[in-house]
Amino acid sequence: MSKREKQKQQRRQNIIQIAKDLFLEQGVKNIQMQDVADAAGVGIATLFRYFPKKEYLVIAASNAITDEMAKYIGQIVEQTITAYEKIEQILDYYINATNDPQLRLAKFFESFDLNEKLAAESTEQYAEYLFARSRLASILFTLAEQGKQDSSLRPDVDLDVFIMTMVQNFSLFTYKSSLAIHDTNLTMLLSTDKQLAMMKDVFLCYIQP
Repeated sequence: MSKREKQKQQRRQNIIQIAKDLFLEQGVKNIQMQDVADAAGVGIATLFRYFPKKEYLVIAASNAITDEMAKYIGQIVEQTITAYEKIEQILDYYINATNDPQLRLAKFFESFDLNEKLAAESTEQYAEYLFARSRLASILFTLAEQGKQDSSLRPDVDLDVFIMTMVQNFSLFTYKSSLAIHDTNLTMLLSTDKQLAMMKDVFLCYIQP
């Protein structure tokens, strides 16, 4: 890669990181492309050369968040503890996301919508979206293999399917439950903390040998 190409890549990554921070802090709907250009110190024309639509920039920001999640979960998977303990830590990782009083991640993913039309019109953006998620999936498959090797997980369960299903559904429920509004009579009964603790217990009990 030439020096010029490296500079372009660095500028693109800088734009993505700045956009991600702005989307999380102020909400996707409240941030315009001009806001990102100003914060990144680039002209609006330059920004549109990298991202012709705001939706493409939102996808890139989502990919950056997924990469951060993959990195953190990868660190958990690399520890010298049992696969069962690693699953427990991964569930706690998602639960801890609800400790943010502004619920920034939950609000970001609530506003994020990658529809088929957008995927079809930009195969490059969609490929990056799939690649970011494949990295996380690869880490989870590694965890499944570890569970087969150390016998800390049930041997009669398809661990690849279980771990992928668990992470996908638990993470989605974490964000959605933290934003849910209940009748006042049910608020305490259906508190986010209680629901997540119960779901965590269900997953852990199910996977025990």
